[in-house]
Amino acid sequence: MTLTTETLLAGETALDNAPKTELADGRLCIPQHYLSYNHTLQSLEALVLDIDYDPRYPVFVSKENGLYIQVGVIGADNYSSSKNDSKAQTKIVYGRKWRVEAQLPSSEIIQTVFLALKKAREHEVRELFRLQHDKKVTTPFNNHHDLPLLARSKQRLQQSGYSSSNNSTDTNPVAEFNLQMDQVLSRLNYDDHQFELMSFMRRPSGQYLIELIMKPNQNSLETEVKMKAQTHISFFLRELNINQFLHQLMQQFIDLSDRHVDEHFSYRDFTRFSWNNSVDAIAEISTEVRQLHKDESLEHFHQHWQQTNYETDRSRIPTPVPGELLDKIHQQLKQFSPLKHFPSQPHTLPVNGV
Repeated sequence: MTLTTETLLAGETALDNAPKTELADGRLCIPQHYLSYNHTLQSLEALVLDIDYDPRYPVFVSKENGLYIQVGVIGADNYSSSKNDSKAQTKIVYGRKWRVEAQLPSSEIIQTVFLALKKAREHEVRELFRLQHDKKVTTPFNNHHDLPLLARSKQRLQQSGYSSSNNSTDTNPVAEFNLQMDQVLSRLNYDDHQFELMSFMRRPSGQYLIELIMKPNQNSLETEVKMKAQTHISFFLRELNINQFLHQLMQQFIDLSDRHVDEHFSYRDFTRFSWNNSVDAIAEISTEVRQLHKDESLEHFHQHWQQTNYETDRSRIPTPVPGELLDKIHQQLKQFSPLKHFPSQPHTLPVNGV
């Protein structure tokens, strides 16, 4: 019987005398850690062509001082003041550029696209979480706040507008916190969905279980996290604190968004990150491919492989310029490698520096 060897992708080259392994289904493969990589714009495009997700999130590939990928987001303006949202015009906006090194393994490039999609969706989700303050609609969890300004206002920000019920003189802190929740929920919505408290109870662990119902308004758009007509959300709180409550609620929508990507992101029709994939099967495949270089007959290859890995690591060494930041990094490295933290050249850092 002739065994079929898996074909390498564009941008991949097997190291000399790289070991092969026979998989359970009879195929031969050279594991990715025995390959070298030299990706080009064309090989990067070929990888992205095999990725599928939501057509509202096109993935672009380009070259500008190196290769990068960039996610587009097609949808209505999250900050539109139009009252007739059902007729809001769609547009495309672009996320940040994710740099891709030419020597990055193909699998890591695919995972970079996966992460870029998650973060692009999270950016949108954060803008859909709205809190009314002084009769104005705000998005306190969005990514556009002025961080230097917030840093200069940190004392003001650390004085929460909602005091913890645990510090209250009220004889019934749970009842007080329940009232605070009702008040904040009346000013809160997620993509024009309103919240209603369904259940609030203390569990034997000492944490508090909160269950909410989400109900859409008549003019609600199809939300990024696909909602049914009525959706239940539940989570735990460690303490009776409205700030903690709001952060946990925001986190639920981020988690829902991430899970959507987990289940619908695919490479060559394989949903790698789906929770339906067998963890044991993944572990089994890992045992078949991870330790081939330890075979005594491959000692020469082992040395060559280690040298190749070393050269790859060297290619990732940053080249900072002398100054206060480099001095700060040197001080950081002193804590972990006092004999090796200073580079041989003033503008480079050692491979094993961190």
